[in-house]
Amino acid sequence: MPLDAAQYREVFDRVHDIVYVRDLDGVIIDINEAGARFFGRAKEELIGQTLHRSSDDEQARSLRATNDLLLLQGVDRSTVELCNGAGETRIVEAMTALMRDDRGEARGAYGVMRDVTDAVVLQRSLAAANERQKQELEQARLVQQALLPQHVPELPHLDIAVRMRSASEVGGDYYDFAVGADGTLTIAMGDVIGHGFRAGIYGATAKSYFQTLSYAPPREILETMSAAFRNLGIPSLYMCLMLVRIRERQASIVGAGMPAFFVRHRDGGVDRVEVAGTPLGAQRKPEFEGRDIEFDAGTAMLLCSDGLAELCDEEQPERGEAAIRTCFSEVADERAEQTLARVLDCADSRSAGRPPADDVTIMVIRAT
Repeated sequence: MPLDAAQYREVFDRVHDIVYVRDLDGVIIDINEAGARFFGRAKEELIGQTLHRSSDDEQARSLRATNDLLLLQGVDRSTVELCNGAGETRIVEAMTALMRDDRGEARGAYGVMRDVTDAVVLQRSLAAANERQKQELEQARLVQQALLPQHVPELPHLDIAVRMRSASEVGGDYYDFAVGADGTLTIAMGDVIGHGFRAGIYGATAKSYFQTLSYAPPREILETMSAAFRNLGIPSLYMCLMLVRIRERQASIVGAGMPAFFVRHRDGGVDRVEVAGTPLGAQRKPEFEGRDIEFDAGTAMLLCSDGLAELCDEEQPERGEAAIRTCFSEVADERAEQTLARVLDCADSRSAGRPPADDVTIMVIRAT
């Protein structure tokens, strides 16, 4: 049953959005109560008037542009700024449709306008905050990258390659080198439990302590760093770390919760080596296990964070670890950089393009 005039009027005035009818000159023919409230004037005062005050003000130019679009397309959707009855500039979403008479001649338009100022202001505020956060994270990323070694050590009896991929702007993985006066090399590889800005703080702290204490026995370095991390007072944030000290043909490894690593011997055999230990900062009295390995010419070592096994097989990292071991055993006779590239290619092929869920760091050390 069609609405009678009174029912039409009631529906028209109950709509919360502004509903209006105008002619092509912008003269308001009808407007609902929402429109009257927005412009702060009685409907009777608005009807028969235009929203523009002169033929060349902003509202008049907007009217002509809208009419041009209506004549071409029959409908116009736009976002405009209008001044309300309180003198405030408001942002309004408008949908306007062309009205024609019985002969098809354009006679006017009707439209619906919705005040979206608060939503737009909130959106702009969130966008600005997001942009600030992106810039801050980018600065943190650049700082973190600057903290990493710019070059691997060049030693006559060692061939070293390393690569890091961060899962976010600021990763939680860390690696570093320190070379003593007698040519002794100490390697640090770490993984903060988590990633992001807080993890970056741990990485920066780790570098500071490692470079300061690199001359000390590895177990003593880990004990000092663990106490320092506990003193930071950041809850539920710990760091796994492994130290490898290579002196002549002997490698000593001390671990603080890092994954197992692989050693390929000259005869082609591959050992999976695990050095258990307490993540740094997790306990007041941590325990760190250690291993010594003969590092003769032709021996190669593969160190990695747990992100590499997860990249190979996210659901079953142990299968990813097995794939890494197999690949490493096949390519460890090559130069360190080529070995590293081949292992990463293997991981990427198994990930099928899936982005890493965790940071990935891989290091190959080959005795020459």
